Amino acid sequence: MAVPAKITDKSKKIIREIVRDTGESQISVIEHAVMAYHREWRIQKVNEAYAKLRSDQKAWSAELKERSLWEHTSEDGLDND
Repeated sequence: MAVPAKITDKSKKIIREIVRDTGESQISVIEHAVMAYHREWRIQKVNEAYAKLRSDQKAWSAELKERSLWEHTSEDGLDND
């Protein structure tokens, strides 16, 4: 179900410009914008979690130990092709 949302005149102007230049529909432009924002937000959350992990010496040490174990998993004598 569609839910109407109010946007600023500045955003409307930008959407109209993109629609004019790309030929995409307004909905498509808005969906692309939401998806781009979502990707940016997710990356920010991952970066925050990574920084938190790095700041915890015990957790970071465990992470490095696990990485070290995984680095040797492909040394099984089989071709990686």
